[in-house]
Amino acid sequence: MSKTNALHINGIVPIVPTPFTVEEQIDWPSLRRLVDFACATGACAMCLPAYASEFYKLSESERLQLVAETVHQAAGRLPVLAQVNFVSLPQAVETAREVERMGASAIAAAVPRMFAFGEPDLRRYFDRLLSSIDIPLMIQDVNPSGPTVTARFVSDLHRAHPHFRWIKLGDSAEAVRFEHASLNNAERARPRPSHAFQESTPVNPVAVMVKKNFVVSWHHR
Repeated sequence: MSKTNALHINGIVPIVPTPFTVEEQIDWPSLRRLVDFACATGACAMCLPAYASEFYKLSESERLQLVAETVHQAAGRLPVLAQVNFVSLPQAVETAREVERMGASAIAAAVPRMFAFGEPDLRRYFDRLLSSIDIPLMIQDVNPSGPTVTARFVSDLHRAHPHFRWIKLGDSAEAVRFEHASLNNAERARPRPSHAFQESTPVNPVAVMVKKNFVVSWHHR
């Protein structure tokens, strides 16, 4: 079975927070304990460095080291989704290739929303990113000031790149709207309970994930 088809998300995928010491350095022993906790409590995968990991406070080398340490500590017990959030496409591509070499099971990438990119621009962005990796991709789209990407965008991108496997939306109402549009009335879309990530009704072979807000405590930079 290929890497693209081997990974299945069916359950909870926690975002691993970045623990910091009081000196505002990454607390590596605490990170290893968080990874062990995720492995021991029935999660089906883990993801970092994402928004809840405070990736925006980390240097590029710190982000890469977080992924490397997590893959090493997980030691095959759980898949690791490595998040690469960059407005710069070359940075996203370079980082995605590097974390794939480190042993990440999949890539997660947020839709770049710093500027009002249209879907043709976003399609070119993700075309390039997907063409640079062999492992599956999860796209996260949270757009507080407007709609998320359309079902047509998701369908067309998956046809071109079958290893685009999941899309993560910001709230359950958006996911239900998305399912209605995506299923083309072939099946009535049903609201489902939200977990940290929970795989929902397949849209073609692309799954809609819904994020539930949650609170964790750790030192902040």
